Amino acid sequence: MRKAIIIILAMVVALSALPVTFAGYKGGWKNWDRFWQPSTTVVYSCPTYCNVVFTSVSASDNEHTFTEPKEVAQTTASIQGDCSKNLVITIDNAYPGYQGIVDFCVQNTGIYPATVTGITTDYPDPVYLQIDLTGELEGAVIQPGDIKCGQLVIGGIPQREDAQNRTFTFTITIDFLCFPVECETAFAHGGSYATCFSYYGFSNWGWTNGPLGTGDYTFDIYAGAGSCDPLDGEWIGELTVNYNGSTAYVFYDITGSGYTMDETHLYVGSDPLPSKNGGYTVSPGQYPYKHDLDNKTTDEYTVTGLTGDIYIVAHAVACP
Repeated sequence: MRKAIIIILAMVVALSALPVTFAGYKGGWKNWDRFWQPSTTVVYSCPTYCNVVFTSVSASDNEHTFTEPKEVAQTTASIQGDCSKNLVITIDNAYPGYQGIVDFCVQNTGIYPATVTGITTDYPDPVYLQIDLTGELEGAVIQPGDIKCGQLVIGGIPQREDAQNRTFTFTITIDFLCFPVECETAFAHGGSYATCFSYYGFSNWGWTNGPLGTGDYTFDIYAGAGSCDPLDGEWIGELTVNYNGSTAYVFYDITGSGYTMDETHLYVGSDPLPSKNGGYTVSPGQYPYKHDLDNKTTDEYTVTGLTGDIYIVAHAVACP
């Protein structure tokens, strides 16, 4: 009997050393909901094929440029989130004309080249907050393992009477696209309706097409035309557009070209290009419509609420 008690006590001590959770007792040994279950920890798995993460960040402001520095406001920034995906930025005691400056570096930890297409913020009132990504980062291609750096200039803090005594906190994420080296970026070229992005001061290649009135249109789609000359690219298909004055029906078709599409991005609107922080952008990640595809040769969109003449920018990630 004494030996049995010693064995039972040894078992209890051994179990107490394990990372276990005991269930509630409802009377009687057989009425335990369960005796124990192992503790579990959920580990977020970072992508390995397509991934860009923040590696460093520092914050400053434009106060030191004044003849008599005010030194009343402060900008701070830190890297947070699963797999270091986010920058959390806080601005205290901002005043009219104050700008927060955040310098940062990102690294491509995936196996495919990554193209930075812009930034996204969760700040609830973008009418006031202005965040500009400066330097060569936007549109840059980051090869696997490489590090590139950029800068955010933050201004336009709400000019209310209580703004100087308030704290503004928001999160920044970097938008990017990844695809295998053999894939190409492709854009629709509308013949006489097409205008290269360089006309608007951008170094990225591609075309906006318009203005388009009501009617039916067929545009060619070219891949790899980095000089913005269709003859330097490869024809891979057609984009058809039907516009009735309020709704645009847009259809991608690259059937028979030997290519498939992994993604499409589309802009349709009354301006030549989509807007970002009061100016134009040509980055596909900033277009209002997007489809993630899986080796598709066709895709379609229906865009409503349109009036007057329109412009169309149609982008695709095309893979042979």
